[in-house]
Amino acid sequence: MGVGNYFDAGEEGFIELLLSSDDPSLAGVTLEKLKQGPVATRPPETISSATEAKFSTRSRKIEFYVEDLQKYGQALPIYIEPLEAGRGKYPLTYIQGHSRFRTHSMFANSPTLLELNPEPVLDINPRDAKNRGVSDGDMVTVFNDRGRATLRARVTEGIRPGVVNLSEGWWLNQFSEGGVNALTHDAINPVQEAIFEPNMAMNDVAVEVTKAGA
Repeated sequence: MGVGNYFDAGEEGFIELLLSSDDPSLAGVTLEKLKQGPVATRPPETISSATEAKFSTRSRKIEFYVEDLQKYGQALPIYIEPLEAGRGKYPLTYIQGHSRFRTHSMFANSPTLLELNPEPVLDINPRDAKNRGVSDGDMVTVFNDRGRATLRARVTEGIRPGVVNLSEGWWLNQFSEGGVNALTHDAINPVQEAIFEPNMAMNDVAVEVTKAGA
């Protein structure tokens, strides 16, 4: 791992917080060493033999063809039409990326991390922002038929046109209105439930964005 040009000075506190861990893999790693270049970390302990690795599949091995999913027509990967994204009256695909400043909602109230990442923001492409009269730093409302959230916009080329991102893990009291999951659906993927645990397509969500108060 190495800092190099990937982190600016304002993020040093976050790096030092990571390095304060007692994890043996980080022994000897310091911020000063990282500023000079990559630093090797200790490899994690591994199992003594590959034969000890067992999976929860019927064969107890990695399965590229999953016989248990034949009844769903998905023994092999297939394309499935989106439930919402790119369809219907809401033109923007709403995704919820993961932040490097939190583990889901853990540490969302850390004063140190909030100095680096103080509030939820909605990433929106300049083309989509211009079409909606939104400038960088404006308060915006993102909404669909299920709910709405109001927060600050970050206009960036880092998100593709037609997509907006609101990082998951923020607490409800950190929004001016609503929250991340005010907009998501709860349609369960039966294939996911059959082989692992109930889950849903968090990034298959359609929304619209307007300037707050417009």
